[in-house]
Amino acid sequence: LPSSFRVTPEDPDKIDQIVQRLDAGGDPQLAAIDEVRNREEDTNKILSATGLVKGLTAGMAVLLVLASIALIANTIRLSVFARRREVEVMKLVGATNWFIRWPFVIEGIIVGFFGGLLAVLLLAIVKTTFVDPLSERFALLAAPDTIDFPLLVVVLMLACIAVSAIGSGITLR
Repeated sequence: LPSSFRVTPEDPDKIDQIVQRLDAGGDPQLAAIDEVRNREEDTNKILSATGLVKGLTAGMAVLLVLASIALIANTIRLSVFARRREVEVMKLVGATNWFIRWPFVIEGIIVGFFGGLLAVLLLAIVKTTFVDPLSERFALLAAPDTIDFPLLVVVLMLACIAVSAIGSGITLR
């Protein structure tokens, strides 16, 4: 059987350039090359599917962030409503707006912190229960270019705190 070489590009979007270099006008450029097979259709299907997944993921992330901000804002609004008499007394005594707002902002940040802690706990359980055992069988799950779990935890916690602070800030305007 003749030898064959598989060329796997680092950037799949440049597959046309690679094919042109190896097989310009249907005539292979190197004497050792008899035929160049291009799996452009398969590559385009995979690229379109991954593009769709990336777009849907980004859209869902934006919706989840907006929903989180709305949820935190509603929680703070209920907290302000529950303490409206205290706020009224503080205003009558001469408290500044920020003196009144800071406890609510801190409450929102604490709610966001504990929500993030719960999310990290659930993520760790799912990772150790499902992802780690399956990554030995499926190479896609053991992809080397994914974010490290400790870094993911830090990013998630910072995002939770930031979203809750933004939700509190929007509510207390």
